[in-house]
Amino acid sequence: MTETTWIIAGAWISAGLTIFLFSFLYKDNPFFKIAEHLYLGAGMGWWFQVYLYNIWKPKVFEPLAGGDFFVLIPALLGLSLVTQFVPKISWISRYGFTFMMGYGAGLEIPARLSTDFMSQIAGTIKPFGLMASMSGFDILNALIVAAGTVCVLFYFFFSVEHKGSVKKISNIGIYFLMIYFGAAFGNTVMARFSLLYGRFDDLNTSAAASNFYATQIILAAMAAYFLLHSFLGKKNQAEEAH
Repeated sequence: MTETTWIIAGAWISAGLTIFLFSFLYKDNPFFKIAEHLYLGAGMGWWFQVYLYNIWKPKVFEPLAGGDFFVLIPALLGLSLVTQFVPKISWISRYGFTFMMGYGAGLEIPARLSTDFMSQIAGTIKPFGLMASMSGFDILNALIVAAGTVCVLFYFFFSVEHKGSVKKISNIGIYFLMIYFGAAFGNTVMARFSLLYGRFDDLNTSAAASNFYATQIILAAMAAYFLLHSFLGKKNQAEEAH
């Protein structure tokens, strides 16, 4: 097959799978299930080869071939997780899970304290030491960030009853939290829309004459299928009613 043929075939497959997935917006159907199963199967196959060639081969097989048998300990602990699928010996997986949770917590907690906790405190305080060289807007921004941080901390401070001035400050903290959650949600939505735009752009490319109008033909074929399926379904219901 020539390169052009492969490009056209890829456009048809890409457009077809995209439309199959979008067809779920109408209702659950066999086309969506085909695309869903292909996506999950391809994803699992890709992850399998990543783990095989990036983890098992360099970190287990090659050290074992070199005589380093200590790698068997983490390898066996990792394999113990698979026993979760065998009820009779599923208790073995507890050792792997326990080690993974303990080791992961030991690595994650110091990293989180350094990045998410200490760095945020430093980022809030640091601008106040540079106010002499900061513009008015930067100073205002630093004051707003600091005030918001204090108000949010008051909101999560439960050792004192929230009443009076403490309640007012914590209420302001709620507004800062809502602004943060709204910005985070908006960022997530924008990221998802960028993926959606990419799919629409791909469908537009596949609709060109150079790709033999793949998008239009697949859409027409699916529309015909749904119309025929709906017509036959109503016909069968009418026959059953009689």
